[in-house]
Amino acid sequence: MRILHTSDWHLGRSFHREGLMEAQAGFVDHLVETVRAERVDCVLISGDVYDRALPALEAVRLCDEALVRLGELTRVVLIAGNHDSVQRL
Repeated sequence: MRILHTSDWHLGRSFHREGLMEAQAGFVDHLVETVRAERVDCVLISGDVYDRALPALEAVRLCDEALVRLGELTRVVLIAGNHDSVQRL
């Protein structure tokens, strides 16, 4: 069984007031391609998906897109971290 573990996406984060959504979208593309190429059986995402408990709409959309794309390829297990809202996830 091939399990890919990832964490600490911090979607919606900025660095010195510069948004990182474009880079984070590139990460999602790379992750999906890796899952496809390596025929991963399960992706485990262990916390801090968002950078704050009330993430920006753009971050929520990127997370939703990532989960849909990954779900089309494999099983996904997701747990909340200290930056996440359990109810939102």
